Amino acid sequence: MKNSYPLFVLCALVVTCVLAQDTKREFSQEKLAEFNAYIANEISENKIAGAEVLIIKDKATVCHTASGYKNMKTKAALKKNSIYYIQSMTKTIISTAIMQLVEQNKISLDDLVEKYIPEVAGLRVTTDPEKGINGPTVELKSAITIKHLLTHTAGFSHGLGDTVLDKELFAGMYNETLNYKGHKNLESRIAFLMSAPLIGQPGAQWFYSASPDLLALIIQRVSKQSIPSYLKEHIFNPIGMTDTAYNLSTDQAKRIMQLHTINKSGIFELSELQVPTKGNTVFGGTHGLFSTAVDYAKFCQMFFDKGVANGTQILNPETVAMMQENHVGTLMGDARGFGLGFGVLYNTENDPSPAPSGQFYWGGYFRTHFFIDPTENIIALFMSQKLPYGEEYNIALNRAVYGSLIK
Repeated sequence: MKNSYPLFVLCALVVTCVLAQDTKREFSQEKLAEFNAYIANEISENKIAGAEVLIIKDKATVCHTASGYKNMKTKAALKKNSIYYIQSMTKTIISTAIMQLVEQNKISLDDLVEKYIPEVAGLRVTTDPEKGINGPTVELKSAITIKHLLTHTAGFSHGLGDTVLDKELFAGMYNETLNYKGHKNLESRIAFLMSAPLIGQPGAQWFYSASPDLLALIIQRVSKQSIPSYLKEHIFNPIGMTDTAYNLSTDQAKRIMQLHTINKSGIFELSELQVPTKGNTVFGGTHGLFSTAVDYAKFCQMFFDKGVANGTQILNPETVAMMQENHVGTLMGDARGFGLGFGVLYNTENDPSPAPSGQFYWGGYFRTHFFIDPTENIIALFMSQKLPYGEEYNIALNRAVYGSLIK
């Protein structure tokens, strides 16, 4: 059954997309309207509950819309600056925090992780992931460094694959996507990760992983601060990210977009399980933060401004440049690589994306996504809350943004 998504709402969405002023290249209002129409149709077809889109060019807001519902069951409208569980978009923030410690010479990218987490020294590598956690293993050929963790080349897994090892790892670390159990703190979750073998030798592959959890623990141990305290003092407060945290206030929780999913009968509906907005105690690096499109855009803008936000130097310009570079060679292919916390499009000629080389990006499992384009000076965010994960809205956002630029 389709949603009765009124036409006047679509019209309201279209007019809220305004042309950026004083930009080198402007946006086509008609093309942006086509993207809004696409989102409206996805909502009316019950493929998505709602979405917030924010596009910024040269520090001017080009388009900011909120469409659909934050709760399909109650028909509560999704509003601008709603709050979302951003899942893996937490990783880029943790990577930024690690690079602050690198700048302060408190740690080095080449430091061995075992210096801060001794248990890492005893890890081994599986020779048959289908035999699970207790399957056959071999010794490490080289030690794991902090840079390996930042680039997902350490050999850790995230437990998202189909092998027996991945499934056992996911069950032990997260239990279920929306029913986390068994870990009261980050140390407990990492202890389980340390009980499993690596999927490959350090530096030999790019494999999406739980490595940022180890980065978070290193931040905690080196700074002598809890992760929420460190991030608030050194990143959130200076940048002005007032709605980004692991736990929300009562008023903030009212602005949450609820998660929607496909039930066993194939019907898209409000999920029975929702991420708790308070009482969270596992302050991880892989996921865990709530945020808004506006807050995250401020974080992205800091990278454009050579590490400066509100007059405060969050990162040095050299660090900002280093984080955007591809540090994994061709381990991910001949078009896309990985920087120090971001995915990187390093050769657009070998990629179907309309984006230029140099774009960096990442997203979250519940359909949140951002990209930063240093060439066109564009920040774009798509925020929703839907399971299962898919790339279609990320792709549509890219096509809409670059297709709307007037040459």
